Amino acid sequence: MKSFSFHTNHRERSKSPETRIKLIPLTGTQSRSEILKKLEISSQFNMRYRGLFEYYGDDLIAYKKENPTDFFRNEFLRTFSSYLTDYLEDNMPTSWHKCKKSFIELLLYIHLPNALKISKESDSIQYFISEFKKFSIWLDHREKTTWTKILTPYEQTINELQLCEELLNRLYLQMYPQFFESDWNYQEDLTKVSQRLEECKEVEDNFFQITNIDGNTVYLSNIHTNKQFQVNKIPVDEQFLGIILHGSIGRLEGQATWSLLLTAGVYPKRAKRYLTFREK
Repeated sequence: MKSFSFHTNHRERSKSPETRIKLIPLTGTQSRSEILKKLEISSQFNMRYRGLFEYYGDDLIAYKKENPTDFFRNEFLRTFSSYLTDYLEDNMPTSWHKCKKSFIELLLYIHLPNALKISKESDSIQYFISEFKKFSIWLDHREKTTWTKILTPYEQTINELQLCEELLNRLYLQMYPQFFESDWNYQEDLTKVSQRLEECKEVEDNFFQITNIDGNTVYLSNIHTNKQFQVNKIPVDEQFLGIILHGSIGRLEGQATWSLLLTAGVYPKRAKRYLTFREK
């Protein structure tokens, strides 16, 4: 399966130049062989080593061990552990019980769209959510959390995420029509995109919300400045209103309308409050 992903971390990071190194202590309760076994299991879903120092590492490994050969469970753990270790890093809550609304929203609104895969089936969201719900039930039983209840209000967001995946697939195939062909020449298509960018008199690279559709013209609004753009030839309809695109649009000299040149990500409208957050 070919995949496409784009990382957009909009939370504030510390600007420290220091590199912190941790050593895994060998104690009487954790032998070298046990640590190596954890490393072996966690590497199957690409969890960073830092996860072995945190409370969630053992839980993710335990969840993996209950169904070690399940592909969809492994893919869920790959995406989820990346959120915990790569995105949140040192801002990860100190326990599962302290993972509140913002924890879920950053996962669903920002990290999950960044982890979407381009596929003929367009089913990455479907399988992730299914596995996330299973994990939440499992965690509620294991740690006495209330994750299943916390997830309940986000059903509408889940529907939006599926639309985001559908639109990302459409836009990516518009940009790379031969993507699923065995003889696809990535470099050739990339060169064409670069040429179109060079031909444009003006180029805007930002986050744009779909605000209106009038025939073949789609109206986009820069979520940071509210500047409006009329864009042609975007394969959308009314169901995609409100969805946010991250990409580049360009305008040729003498033309009034813009064209979508490059798509880097697609986000639900509820992501706007996080995408407009400015790092200091």
